[in-house]
Amino acid sequence: MLKTILRLCLILLSGIMLFIGGLFLFVKASPQQAMPTFNLQPIRQIDSLYWSFQVEQLRNEYGRHKKLLPGYELQCLLALSYYPELKDAHVQFLFKKAQIPLSARPDFFTLFRPHDNWHYLVVVSTKSTPLLEPILFKNLSFNAQVGILGHELAHMAHYHQHNFWQLCKFGLLYALRPSARVAHERSTDEHAIHRGLGWQLFDYARYVRTDPRTAETYEASKALIDRFYLQPAEILEVMSRIPAYGLTSGGE
Repeated sequence: MLKTILRLCLILLSGIMLFIGGLFLFVKASPQQAMPTFNLQPIRQIDSLYWSFQVEQLRNEYGRHKKLLPGYELQCLLALSYYPELKDAHVQFLFKKAQIPLSARPDFFTLFRPHDNWHYLVVVSTKSTPLLEPILFKNLSFNAQVGILGHELAHMAHYHQHNFWQLCKFGLLYALRPSARVAHERSTDEHAIHRGLGWQLFDYARYVRTDPRTAETYEASKALIDRFYLQPAEILEVMSRIPAYGLTSGGE
């Protein structure tokens, strides 16, 4: 009996190794985000009052197959407006108690369906550790909320352009190689900037690093935050290379 179990385990392990080896040898997938063609004119400060009167128009154009965050529908729709390729994608924004303030991922079991019927989740934490509470979504400005949702949707746009096998390889790279995680997260920030969300991402990055309410959070997590995500000065530098932002190198 024990020999049979060991034999089955060896066969299973061999199968897993062949599967992983095949992915790395024959499937092309990079953790680095490709930069998109610039879509929308950047706005320094999104006027939430103005857009609140346009919410139904936004919902009709970008809300198809979407489940939006209760009370934050406008922020979700505005962020979605920067990702026209996701118009027909199935996206659920949901509140959940989670340590990570925000995350985006495919709904795994839908990946076995045709690509057009894949579902994606954006999880927004309602409660985390006391250290991370100040940077939860509910504590951000409207502008920063749109920016960080834009970052998560950049992840989704990346997933959406891959097939099942490419997504499997990407997931393994992300899980097994810290350098791949760094490359992916930083290029995801840059991707959102190229979409036109640079100022919104800048407001989020500056809040996390400079607001008195987040001082303890940033001090405890500074090495991790600055390694994985663009700092405000880096965001401005990327923006300065995109003519639509109207910046010169190194300045606001």
